[in-house]
Amino acid sequence: MNTNGTMEQTAVKEYIRNLSELSTVPVLMGKIVSVLKDTEASSKEVNNLVSHDVTLAEKIVRVANSAFFGHSGEVRNINQATMLLGYDRIKSIALGMSVIEIFPSGGSVNFMNLWSHGYEVALASQAFSDLICMTCPCECFLSGLLHDIGRIILFKMDPKKFLEINRKNSVLEQEQDLFGCTHAEAGALFAEMNDMPEEIVSAIRFHHKPSESKNYRDTVSIVSLAEAVSRRYSSNKANDGVWTQEHDILVMEYSLEDDDVLFIGERFCAARPDIESFFSPV
Repeated sequence: MNTNGTMEQTAVKEYIRNLSELSTVPVLMGKIVSVLKDTEASSKEVNNLVSHDVTLAEKIVRVANSAFFGHSGEVRNINQATMLLGYDRIKSIALGMSVIEIFPSGGSVNFMNLWSHGYEVALASQAFSDLICMTCPCECFLSGLLHDIGRIILFKMDPKKFLEINRKNSVLEQEQDLFGCTHAEAGALFAEMNDMPEEIVSAIRFHHKPSESKNYRDTVSIVSLAEAVSRRYSSNKANDGVWTQEHDILVMEYSLEDDDVLFIGERFCAARPDIESFFSPV
């Protein structure tokens, strides 16, 4: 890497490191990460932790009420959400929502599109995980939600430079030239520096190149497939999913049928109103 590229990547690392000084949310996020890793933590601990942040609690309830989960209108508080969705899923949603709170859209259409794209891939990832039993739907949902966190970081760092990227050409190469690293690398750095599970880190780092992943390959592959498939059903301009030969191989490897993808598409379409409204004010 050239000297300028090294300096640019250092700037990305420094930006991520300074996030904790800009908001109190990373403190809450750190606590949720600890609970996420604690197999002995109780649902009451999670509920108490989340309920102290009203905005976060409301976001989780909105996720729980999505048509995708089949509980529309039934969930009114965190306790109900935990009962209907399960403790592990709530932990993953809570962590994802706490990350979103670090990067509020501020009304920017480009920014809201980036987050809604993450939400789209989260839902598709969970759907694929339901079909591929060797993975955890909760981890896949969270990995999908955060897979493009690096794009959010690059956008927040320098919106003008980020918008110079031509989506019709090689996005990763352009990001490397402009920022000294790709959005996948920037996102993985964010996850690592915030002590997130390695499974999440791997999914973020390799979601565009699943064949390069040596660990947690099933989760990485699911997120990559989810992003590629979501492109078929989404008009979101921020969707950078591209179906490649790697995805053809994954479909065969996991013995997926056309009906499986259609089933996921149907669930995706049913949840479209929720996806479109999710990042509007609560």
